[in-house]
Amino acid sequence: MEKSMSEGRFLVYIVAAVLLLMLIHLYHADLSSYLNPENYLAIHMILEFFSIAVSFSIFSYGWKVFGFSKSRRILMLSFLFFIVGTLDLLHTLTFDGMPFFITESSIAKATWFWVSARIIESLLMVLVLILPERNLLTDRRRSCLAICMAIIAVLMFVIFKYEQSLPLLVIEGKGTTILKNLIEYGVSFLHFISIVISLYFYNEGKNGQHLYVGLAFTFLFLSELVFTIYQSVYDIDNFTGHLYKALGYFFIMRGFYFSTLADDSFQKDPSEKIWRQTEEMIQSHYGIIFKLSKQGNDFIHHIVGGGLLDDLGFSPNEINGKTIAEFLPEKAVRIERYYDCVWKNNEKIVFEIEIGGNTYGISLMPLMNNGEVVEIAGAVMGVVRYSRLDRCSRNTKANAL
Repeated sequence: MEKSMSEGRFLVYIVAAVLLLMLIHLYHADLSSYLNPENYLAIHMILEFFSIAVSFSIFSYGWKVFGFSKSRRILMLSFLFFIVGTLDLLHTLTFDGMPFFITESSIAKATWFWVSARIIESLLMVLVLILPERNLLTDRRRSCLAICMAIIAVLMFVIFKYEQSLPLLVIEGKGTTILKNLIEYGVSFLHFISIVISLYFYNEGKNGQHLYVGLAFTFLFLSELVFTIYQSVYDIDNFTGHLYKALGYFFIMRGFYFSTLADDSFQKDPSEKIWRQTEEMIQSHYGIIFKLSKQGNDFIHHIVGGGLLDDLGFSPNEINGKTIAEFLPEKAVRIERYYDCVWKNNEKIVFEIEIGGNTYGISLMPLMNNGEVVEIAGAVMGVVRYSRLDRCSRNTKANAL
């Protein structure tokens, strides 16, 4: 999987997005001549279906994950995108020039479905970000699905039934109305709040996934601003707004969706989660965890992990499958006596050895099966002498003063 977003890349994307908007505005007339209104319907469908696919993929994944994560945030995120994806689909199907769907397609219906989706999206996104995470005790997926379908049904009824009575949002050839602009500015403001929250979370934990989320809301913020200046639903500004929305959804997918795939808290098997966490802890632990098996009279080493290995100048390949005589011959005789004692007497032993002028403590413990020792579990740690510990304590006290 791609590495997490860095601050440098985040700034590059932001600058590139703003520069692209400036270039489109600068060469607006030239670019408009290349955009054929007859082809725009297909372009609009492609851009919208990408966003719709992202929405429903997040919903379907969240539905599955909630069954064992019980995460309130995942539940809210899933049904947020279920509503938005459905409204975006209705926006696409009713866009001016599309075939008959329940009623004739029109600019008014498509625009009202658009602003409905954006209002719900921006409001619930802020809630998803600011509400503290907690696990729910009951499975609320079906009740949430019923509520979402009821909201969608009400919006469909109102927009299809009372299209002619609803306030105008766009006048073709003249542009957006004051009401439309006020809605878009309100949505933009909520997206700006989401950007601030995402960057705050990044500053607190330095998790690059929050930069992806912040970048997504930046593109959505710019998209909403563009949707206040277009003159026609077929012009270059309308196209730019949809393009930036698709890019925003891509980064939402990268920030929310892909990050949960790598998150241990959403793994299917709880025991697998515990094992992964233990494995990560071992790898970051400043020591060495190893196992010993016996082949004939030889003890064979198997490295599990630990950060001390590099300091000793060994790689796992130099130790795995080897005897102590093969990688530490000068200490082999003494150490193997401890190995043999643990294996034969079923005893736990802790002893010290000196390597390269440093002292290391080694603990050994037999692993039993049916009353017999089958393996030995071992750990290596560096020993801090009292003089060094006292000096460390004095330095800590001095710094505190």
